[in-house]
Amino acid sequence: MRRTISRMFLWVACPSVLALVGWSCSPKPPSSGAPGQMYQPQELQRFVADSAPSGDWRSEEYIIGVGDVLDIVFLYHNNLTTRGVPVRRDGKISLPYIGDATAAGLTPMALDSVLTVRFAEILREPSLSVILMSEAKREVYVMGQVMRPGRVLFEQQISLVQAIAEGGGFKPGAKPGHVVLIRREGVDRIVGIEVDVNAITNGSAIQNDILLRSYDIVFVPKSQLFTVSDFAQEVHRILNVPVDLAYKAWLLTSQVNYEYYRSP
Repeated sequence: MRRTISRMFLWVACPSVLALVGWSCSPKPPSSGAPGQMYQPQELQRFVADSAPSGDWRSEEYIIGVGDVLDIVFLYHNNLTTRGVPVRRDGKISLPYIGDATAAGLTPMALDSVLTVRFAEILREPSLSVILMSEAKREVYVMGQVMRPGRVLFEQQISLVQAIAEGGGFKPGAKPGHVVLIRREGVDRIVGIEVDVNAITNGSAIQNDILLRSYDIVFVPKSQLFTVSDFAQEVHRILNVPVDLAYKAWLLTSQVNYEYYRSP
């Protein structure tokens, strides 16, 4: 029997006032009975190939993390150039005139764009560059039904199965056939990819042992997530337990789009 892949989307809007009093709003489930658009397995593989790091970790687009040190260099406003800016534990940096800005989870180019918009409020044509001066160790989180849930540090690259092994392996009752990789793709997009770890470890789908990016979350569930609403609710639940504050910034945006790829 040919297996199909369900690709589903959920768009969530959080009023800006909620960002002042809390970390996130609760996602709204999609309308009852709304069918997901169906995709074939090769299309999921194409998505995984496009979104995963390359085999050469040196060519991977860098994601800013907590503990990194940045230089913010202005081309025409040298008095605003700020060097040695640390990314704090809450994932933010502090700059003159604009205050705090979220940096963790963004590429230097993406942060460049965010800061350009912020400084455009006080400068006519801001031209700036974000330069990574020193980097902290990379990290992912392994959550759910593993023996030692929590942060896993790595220096060059780590795969999904390796991260689970670093978390002590599966607990009894875990669902290794329905492990979910949670990844932030840009400022307002959170993607979930269901991966059958059994198929990786038995050699039938070893290509699905995805190389992780810094700040990915590997979630091992007790039961399969069936809908995009399930996925969004799980993301919120994970981010509201004591993980690094940098992850909280995932939900501090006015619009969050969830994509969930699963195999039935």
